[in-house]
Amino acid sequence: MARHSLALRAALAMVTSVVSTSTVAQAPAPAPATTITLGQVGLSFYAVVGGVVQEMLEREGYTVLVVQGPHAEIFPRLGTGEVDIFAAAWLPNGHASLYAPVKDSTFLIAPLYEDARFFWVVPAYVPDTLLSSLADLARPAVRERLSPRIVSLPATTGLTISAQRVLDAYRLGDAGYVVAPGSPEAWMSAFEQAVAAREWIVFPLWQPHWLNAAWPLRRLSDPKNAYGEPDVAWLLGHRSLQTKLSPGTLATLGRIRLSIDAVTDMDEMVNLEGVTPRVAAARWMAANPAIVTAWTSP
Repeated sequence: MARHSLALRAALAMVTSVVSTSTVAQAPAPAPATTITLGQVGLSFYAVVGGVVQEMLEREGYTVLVVQGPHAEIFPRLGTGEVDIFAAAWLPNGHASLYAPVKDSTFLIAPLYEDARFFWVVPAYVPDTLLSSLADLARPAVRERLSPRIVSLPATTGLTISAQRVLDAYRLGDAGYVVAPGSPEAWMSAFEQAVAAREWIVFPLWQPHWLNAAWPLRRLSDPKNAYGEPDVAWLLGHRSLQTKLSPGTLATLGRIRLSIDAVTDMDEMVNLEGVTPRVAAARWMAANPAIVTAWTSP
């Protein structure tokens, strides 16, 4: 009996060894850590949306490297694959000229938010009886109150490209107006200085942007529809991203949906409360768990 018992224990030990070895051999190896390069334009409303995308990627186990720069740098880097994913491109109009050269090497991931649009605003203290439309800018009584120099962002930005379209559509160049490309700092400074002095100013702006919520502004109507229809802000990926991310992660990113109000709220946190774009994104996501959960659910 003792010999049978020893033989049985030896046999069981051998079976256990075989099963254990088989289990170890079949277990998948841990996936290698993958770093994803996220590109974003150096404006806070882009950065907070980038923060949302970064948070979702990190929840999926990826390491995210953020690179930031002007449109004219980020789009080409996305086209070559140096940037894996970009938040976000305004299509079909706002960034059309920048998107065209990279279209064939990229793919659309998610329509992050809709109703993205450019427009010109004036401070609310400017009488709407005199200035309520882009066409009114050519009126002598309006022209004499406004600086002819309309400060905008760098020349390759959608804001400035579309502002030039407005200038042409309403023949504002004939009235002496010029669109002056400048840095984000110069663009904002022009607005702040005019408002502080309660001077009249016409200011190229867009939504989503924190100024729309923080300041009493009035949007000028566009009877000639020079700006065209609103855009959709798309999350773009270089085609190689399809092999870097799992199908599940790509599906999760494809379900991200924000609103103009959501992006504006996060943008306000950055510019009025002084938090980083990543912190603003995390705060908004924590305050809206049902929306975020829907992104992760098939």
